[in-house]
Amino acid sequence: MNRYLTLLVSAALVAAPLRAAAMQTPVAPAVEANALRELVAAIPLGSRIRVQTTTGPRLTGTLMSVTADAMVVKPSTRVPEPAVTVPLSEITRLERVSSNGGLSVGKAVGIGLASGAGAILTLIAFAFAMSD
Repeated sequence: MNRYLTLLVSAALVAAPLRAAAMQTPVAPAVEANALRELVAAIPLGSRIRVQTTTGPRLTGTLMSVTADAMVVKPSTRVPEPAVTVPLSEITRLERVSSNGGLSVGKAVGIGLASGAGAILTLIAFAFAMSD
């Protein structure tokens, strides 16, 4: 009985990923292009975005304008560059860059160290006050 149950569970574990992979079907290019247009239209103008194109490197910048077949992005670079028109047909990946309020890992570590040092100094001050 245990062998039968083990065989049944093993077969189910092997067959489940195969069934899930078989259920996935590729999307038609027209449907994908329409979904991309809707995605770009839903992003508010002025948002920071990261775009990967088929013809060039990744581009990070500010979304300035959206038309039916292209979008205009102002690159975020150290040296100012002119805005770039990116055709929607060339986009392979698009994501909105969320801003975390300017809190980097270094700032978070600094805040943690400063608050820890302040707590230790407060405890030391209480210890000196209590020793009198």
